[in-house]
Amino acid sequence: MNRLKPDQIRVILVETLGEANIGAVARSLSCFGVTDWWLVRPRRRPSQESINWATHARDWLDQVQYADTLQEALVGIDLSVALTGQAGKRRHRVVTPTQLNETVLPRFQLGRMALVFGAEESGLSMSDIAICHWRVKIATQEAHSSLNLAHAVTLMLYELVGRYSETQLGSKPLEQADPRLLQSALLEISRFFTERGYPPHEVRLEVEMRKVNDILHRSHLEVWEVNFLLGMLRHLRNYELGRVTSSS
Repeated sequence: MNRLKPDQIRVILVETLGEANIGAVARSLSCFGVTDWWLVRPRRRPSQESINWATHARDWLDQVQYADTLQEALVGIDLSVALTGQAGKRRHRVVTPTQLNETVLPRFQLGRMALVFGAEESGLSMSDIAICHWRVKIATQEAHSSLNLAHAVTLMLYELVGRYSETQLGSKPLEQADPRLLQSALLEISRFFTERGYPPHEVRLEVEMRKVNDILHRSHLEVWEVNFLLGMLRHLRNYELGRVTSSS
C-alpha cells in the first residue's frame, strides 16, 4: 500500500455549486493535513455558510486558490486523477480508489498529485476529464451512484493519506519476529512437548516440529505474538508444577 504525505496532494474542485460543500471539504482537508486546494470556476465563493460548515478549519478557507481553467490549477502537478463515473474511451485508465493506491501510484516517482472533483450535480466535463492522467470511480449502488462532494474528498484522502495511520491510532509500529526469536520459540515448544510425552503415536517429535516450524514462518508473527505464545507455555508449565508440589 502506498501512503502519501499530505503535502504531495492537491485537491481541485471544479465549478462547485454549494458553499456548504466548500466548507465541508475544508474541514476534511484539515483533518488529513492537506493545505493545497483550488477552486476552478466556482459558482459560489466561500462566505459565512462555508465558515459554518468548516468549523475548526476556517483557516483553510483563507488558503484556497482560484483558477479559471483546470490546466492552470494543474501547474506543478506530476499525476492528475479525475473523480468520475464516466469511463469514456480510456476504460483501461479507470480504477477504484484502492487500485489507484496499490497498482497505479507505485509506478510513479511521485512528486505531487492532484485529485480533481466536478460539480455536485453534473460532475466533470469530458474536456476536463480528458486532461487528467487517470480516472477513479468510487464503487456505489447503481440506484444511488453519486456521493456527496465532501464525502468523496474525505474517502480519497483517507485512502491516500490516513489509511492504517499508526500515529493517529496511537499504536506501536509493527515489529516482525526475527528468525532467532522464532528458533527460540521452536526450542521452547519442543521442550514443552517432550516433557509431556508428545506425540503419543509413532510419528517422531522432529517430524511434528517441522510442521510447527512451517506454521510459525508462514504466519508472519510479530514479536508480541511470539512472546504471548511463550507466556502461555510458561504459565501451563508453572501451573502443572504447582499442582504437583501441592499434592506431594
